[in-house]
Amino acid sequence: MTILANYKMIGGIHPETAALKNALAHAGVVAPHTGKPFSEAMILGIGGGLGIGYILWEFKAHNLKILVIAFRKDWQYPVRFMQAVCERLNVACSVLETTGKGTAAKQLHDALERGIAPIAWVDRAHMPYLQLREDLKGHMTHIVVVYGVDGENVLVDDLSAQPFTVPAEIFADGRNRIVSVKNRLLLVHADPLKPIDLPAAIMGGIQDAIEHLGGASDSFSLPAIRKWARLITDDKNAKGWRKVFADRIGLFSNLYSINEGIELSGTGGGAMRGLYADFLTEAAPIVNKPALNDAAERYRSLARQWSDLADTALPDDVPALRETKLLLRQKYDAMAAKGASALAELQPVSARLAALEMENNVAFPADDARVEALFETLGKKLTTIYEAEVKALDTLRAAVA
Repeated sequence: MTILANYKMIGGIHPETAALKNALAHAGVVAPHTGKPFSEAMILGIGGGLGIGYILWEFKAHNLKILVIAFRKDWQYPVRFMQAVCERLNVACSVLETTGKGTAAKQLHDALERGIAPIAWVDRAHMPYLQLREDLKGHMTHIVVVYGVDGENVLVDDLSAQPFTVPAEIFADGRNRIVSVKNRLLLVHADPLKPIDLPAAIMGGIQDAIEHLGGASDSFSLPAIRKWARLITDDKNAKGWRKVFADRIGLFSNLYSINEGIELSGTGGGAMRGLYADFLTEAAPIVNKPALNDAAERYRSLARQWSDLADTALPDDVPALRETKLLLRQKYDAMAAKGASALAELQPVSARLAALEMENNVAFPADDARVEALFETLGKKLTTIYEAEVKALDTLRAAVA
């Protein structure tokens, strides 16, 4: 049995920022302006802040259509994001990877023995407490902090103020399942005596965000929102939603993904824009840039627009979609508040969510006219969001000019 002494369950919002915040806190790294652990908002901002991701994958052999949306800079490269945070905070970190489960287990145990809280990459659907469908295994990566091994169980810190436990064998399988992140760990090697130039770290993160969001990529920068808006109502492009979902197969799951991805799954609501606004408000007096408060208000307004889009994706006038939205909120709120103690009460909720998805993924629960109206509304709202994102970025750029 190896359990980290004095490890504190802090909870969190976003897997990468929460994991790094909690690992740094355990290592004794504190924010110079507070003398306390860094806020998650500050970790987000120092790492480069916001991004955007939109990819619609089609697996025709399996008749699967999977929407990937993301809202943090370098969302597709979490190691790069975490390393940027550590570098700007003058904190050393290392990344371990191995193909062998035995070596992976040893690396995990060695880190714990050294008093390090390792950040581990796992297959999301392998984590029993998330109560996901069996067929989702191997499709989604997830990031957690391990703070101990107690007999046959691994003790996991995952966005809750209360712990989760995972059978060690299942946890090992989850670490080993996805080839691109197989058995990956990130270890923080902190020296609390090393100085942190917080103003420089903040400004580095903001400049990173400005360059990234202002880029030309229509997959990873702001133009991705404009592309998404156009594709939803495009009836000619092979990736247009009218073509991809002409048979309605998979549409239910992807509307579900919009709501969950924007509002619930590691964003804190509003596509992380509210969390970034908190960073700008916290950063303004540290770098003596009061105009950052104006940019913060822009991003808070954007958060409300993104939340409205998430709500629109599962409209109340379609009963199955409304029920899905309510159940998703119930599940996420209970897990964040209660951790493992919520799992028994949430089993029927997870089962009902899976049943709704299975029932409605083939026979969509609304007629063609309602689907067309929904596409039009989502497209218009995304166009408005894109325009607001551009204005927010201009405000941010001006604030640090």
